[in-house]
Formats: sequence, structure tokens, C-alpha cells
Amino acid sequence: MLATGSNTLTGYRLSIRFGADGFSFSVSSTLDGSTVQADHFPVQEGMASDDVLRKALQKPYLMDYHFQGVELVADTPATIVPLEHFSKGDMLAFYRLCFPGQPVSVSDMQYQILSPVEAVMVFCLDQDILRTVQEFYPDVKVSCDDARLLERFASEQEKRPAPADAGLRHAYTCFGEKRFFIAVFHRNKLQYACSQTADNDSDRTFLLLGIWKALNLRPEHDVCHLEGASGELLKTISEYILNVE
Repeated sequence: MLATGSNTLTGYRLSIRFGADGFSFSVSSTLDGSTVQADHFPVQEGMASDDVLRKALQKPYLMDYHFQGVELVADTPATIVPLEHFSKGDMLAFYRLCFPGQPVSVSDMQYQILSPVEAVMVFCLDQDILRTVQEFYPDVKVSCDDARLLERFASEQEKRPAPADAGLRHAYTCFGEKRFFIAVFHRNKLQYACSQTADNDSDRTFLLLGIWKALNLRPEHDVCHLEGASGELLKTISEYILNVE
């Protein structure tokens, strides 16, 4: 579908990202994937998230586009389950086990099947948020930010040449403002993936090294790929793990 009032053959997609700091809108071209418009709508204490979202979705510039697809991306804590062990009925109990401090209900639970790694990402999304978007875009697709990361990491891992060390494992970690996501691969097979809440470098270091030890990763041989790490965090991690990229 074409942009309203335009003679170009370029189509457009809308990505709505929901996170702890509010909503981010991104309009991208289907021709080359470039971003043609972006906006951010913060949600401050005392404000209802769905009210902020509804007002944002009524912005006049959105009417200038006829979107080929709309995606709602949840930038919220997520965890992963092997495909063969996944059950919809167990999602809430499993999620609460991984994130005991998160106030969630059955209606908030979402899942995303990741066929390339034979796993399922389990995450939460406030149903009021989803219903608000569906009022404007009934066919909206719901996804998880961690699932996007995992698919990208799996693709990067698959492109790597076979190592001389058959036991070599690669840990990919992406740090955000409030949390980080980690995925560990061995021989291109996913061994572990989860997001962790951490808003400072001390907690990030403690949690990352704790995961490293729990998985028996070798600090002298296995590789740690850091994305979004501060210079200080990179320096600290390098004191404990030899192969940091």
C-alpha cells in the first residue's frame, strides 16, 4: 500500500516499542528499511500508560501513512523455554519463577516461537496496552525485543567458522538502560538465554559473572560478546574473562 497522497512506490511499516520509559514510534520504509520518522512518548509517574499511548496514536502525522504492517514490540523482561517443554498453561508459573518481583497475570502472558533455535520466548504485555493499539490497528503483530536479539545473535553465531576447540562456547550479551539480555551458544546450538534486571554496572558485572559461573563457562577460553557496555563495564569484565569482544 502506498503512502497517502504520494506518488512513490515506497511502502511503510510502523513499529511501536513499549518499555519502562514509555513508547517509541518508528516509521520505516519497506524499500530500504530506513527510518523516515521517529517519536518518543514518555510515561511519567502517575500517568496511565494506555492513555499516553492512545493520545500518541492520534498524532496527525500517522494519518499520512497507510502501513503495510504494524508491530508492537514489548521491551520487557523475558525468558526462554525449550520448544519441547513449552506449555501455555505453565507460562505464568514459569515467568513468576524467573521474575518473582514482576506483577503479572495470566492475561498479560505472551509467547513467541523461535523456530531457528527450537525455543519459545515467554514475556508479558499489559492487555490494556494491546487493546489500545488494536483499536487503531486490529492486525498488529506482537513481538518481544529479546526475541529479536536472540534471532540476530543466532544468525551471527551461524556465520562463524567452526572453531578448533570443539568445546568453545560464545556468550552474547546486550546491555540496556535497565536490564540486559544474554544468550549462550555451543556449536551453533542455543544452550541458555534470559534477560536480567540491572540498572548499574556493579549489578551487571555481578549477574553476568554469576551466569558465567553457573553455566561452567571457561574464563580463559570461551568468548563473551558485549554490546551496549560502558567503557568501565568492559574494563571490569575483561579482568575476569580473557576473550571479550
